[in-house]
Amino acid sequence: MRFSLYSKKNQLDEMQEQTLRKIEGRGFWLMWGGLLAAWIVQTMFGAADKAAGEWVVFMIGCIYMCVACLRNGLWDRYLLDTAPANAVYSLVAVVAVTLISGFSYGYWVGAVIAGVFTGILCFVLLQLCAALTRRQRKHLDNPKDEE
Repeated sequence: MRFSLYSKKNQLDEMQEQTLRKIEGRGFWLMWGGLLAAWIVQTMFGAADKAAGEWVVFMIGCIYMCVACLRNGLWDRYLLDTAPANAVYSLVAVVAVTLISGFSYGYWVGAVIAGVFTGILCFVLLQLCAALTRRQRKHLDNPKDEE
């Protein structure tokens, strides 16, 4: 008799598989939000040097999600990938970075400069990612015949 902990065959039916995917998705976003909140709180209370581990894990998750979504031509279920929408998302980044930096360091001029720079960078990167996503989606939807 052979003892095994792993089976190559999926042990879940379709409904269980879909439920597990939802659980995994919610778990990822819970972890993502928790790491972001921990980093923001530690930064605002002057312990940014102690938040390096959280920041590294947070960024690894962000980079993974970006690369995986770009490779599969996916943007979001509800958010649009248009320039006006990306401008609004970038404005949210401006406000967040300005407030976090301002309250953390008390130097509001620098906080505004950092916020504006972040907003511009965010908008450019969102536009680039939107273009790459559309290009990849078009490529995946219309593959060339390989002969």
